[in-house]
Amino acid sequence: MTLHPADFASDPWTKPAPLWTGRLLVGAVVAWIVIHVWPGLFIPWWFNTDELVFFNEVIRQLRLDPGQTFFDIPGTPFMTLTSLLTAAWWVIERALGMSHSATASDFAFEHVQGVFTLMRGITLGCYAMAMGLACEVFRRAAGITAAVLAAVLAATLPIHVHYSHFVRTESLGLVLCFSALLLVLHPRTARRWQTYLFAGALAGVAMGARFHFALVGLPVLLSLYFLHDRPHLNFGDEKLPNRRLLNCGAALAGLFVVGGFITLLFRWGIVPAGCLTHTILVSTPAGPAEYAGAKQAVAKLWLLLGAGSLGLVFLYRLKSFRLRLQPFGNSFSLALVLGFAGGFLFSHPSFLWRGAHQLQSIQFYSDWVDPDLASLGILGSWWKVTRYYFSTALPELWVQIAFFAGIGTILWSRNRLAISFLIGALVCFVAHPVTMKLWAHHIIPWLPFLCFVAAHPFGFLLERATGKLRSPALAVVLLVAATGILVGILPSRFARTEEYLNLSRTRTNQIEEMNRWLTLHVPFDSFLAVSYYALNGDGFTKWIESVGVTVPARMLLFPDTHIWRLQRGTLDGHAGYVCITRADIQIFRDDAERKSPGSTYNPFEDKRFEELATFGASTYELKVFRFDLRDQPLA
Repeated sequence: MTLHPADFASDPWTKPAPLWTGRLLVGAVVAWIVIHVWPGLFIPWWFNTDELVFFNEVIRQLRLDPGQTFFDIPGTPFMTLTSLLTAAWWVIERALGMSHSATASDFAFEHVQGVFTLMRGITLGCYAMAMGLACEVFRRAAGITAAVLAAVLAATLPIHVHYSHFVRTESLGLVLCFSALLLVLHPRTARRWQTYLFAGALAGVAMGARFHFALVGLPVLLSLYFLHDRPHLNFGDEKLPNRRLLNCGAALAGLFVVGGFITLLFRWGIVPAGCLTHTILVSTPAGPAEYAGAKQAVAKLWLLLGAGSLGLVFLYRLKSFRLRLQPFGNSFSLALVLGFAGGFLFSHPSFLWRGAHQLQSIQFYSDWVDPDLASLGILGSWWKVTRYYFSTALPELWVQIAFFAGIGTILWSRNRLAISFLIGALVCFVAHPVTMKLWAHHIIPWLPFLCFVAAHPFGFLLERATGKLRSPALAVVLLVAATGILVGILPSRFARTEEYLNLSRTRTNQIEEMNRWLTLHVPFDSFLAVSYYALNGDGFTKWIESVGVTVPARMLLFPDTHIWRLQRGTLDGHAGYVCITRADIQIFRDDAERKSPGSTYNPFEDKRFEELATFGASTYELKVFRFDLRDQPLA
């Protein structure tokens, strides 16, 4: 069901007044949230290890070291953006005589708090930008009302707010994906293969920001192409497909075929392990036992891509099949796929020469299994995962009901743009491995699309019920009223906006109290073990050193500091002090004991640990213990 062009031209909801009112409403909600979480940008730099890994790689880039070691997210575009901004900051201060740092990396260590604030500011700024872009994209599919309500629902979800004011890459990924969608939908750039090339590249860079976005930008762009743009394109044009794109596509297919062939030869023992097999990640110098599961997964991927590419090339050589393949193998689809591959490679090239670290990341996630989910079977675990992420993204019952109503109104209206976004929402329920541990923030990449589906029935009904009144002023009044009602029935969301910030500030205050106590009561040359949730500046500095980044010696208060993950081997044979929170016991000990019974210490229950000081209470209660385990043999 679509409006006739004449009706669209006179539709009051498309006039500038409602459009700008909607933008201002979204901006007001986002600005309110940004103001309330703004203090989080200035929390001590040693707040979270998830942030530290980015700083480590920023230092490497500032030293022109291409040896990235952190690949779990992988986050390379975020690191590069931070490096460029930090380098520019250093150049400006040097030019103005405000800094005497010899290098940009020295400058980053001298202004470590400022660099962390910069990274957090990038995350928060991208959050605000992503919500504005989402509104612009969604209004092109379902009108300004649905777009505003979807943006407000997405912007106010507490887990989204919590993960948008410290260093994360989800908000950057959303900005890149919605920028790509806006390019494809904007009248000035729509239905050009060059636009699809650039949009695909942005989606590929989003995947470089966080791997999850491989199943966000590309599926939605493909849906938009096949459902919305392809019916309006003339495939009889002799210029389609573009010869250069076809050659690039053939080269990419050839690469996959060669990779699959090498994988087969390696499996059959014809090709030995070496530089070539290391490069394509089917072997490592340490031998077959290292990251065995990850290498097996990569090998299967090479074989799948190789066989598929070989089949496509063979079919394309047959004239009868070439015509049938043309709707799928034309300039637009080729540009999208090539742009995606190129964008990812350009934004995250270091896996080509740091393959072992990429395999380590793959192995880490494949081993990150929840025993309870694994025990349910494929169908049972999928159902539990789906329910978890559905209720996480849409926590209120009425929003859940609206989501199913939205599916109905989208399908009934036969709006192909809206159907494309519906597909983007549904992908999230098949994107998460069914046995992997569940974390609420994993829903963020798909959150705006889920909220769009839930907001669609309200916009659909309101705009069609009032469209014939021809009054832009009434449209403005109704839009403000609808947004006001939505904000008014989400009080719990706004109440929880600062929840994570307050929790973080409480924990860092406790650690600062612990630091003051340590400097007064513990000799500086003591053996000091610090657990994950008790990590202070010294602990974070040791973490930086552990990944091969040289740190100025002045940053350490206690030179003999160790990061402690509850393992006995760290403490056995030593005497000294331990700093630990109850959260470490609750979150890490059971899992460690399950994998290796008897491998950990629990100072809260072990009488060999003497309690000296306590800071805070509840989950993050932090205690300092003295211990003497010199009688325990070293592992």
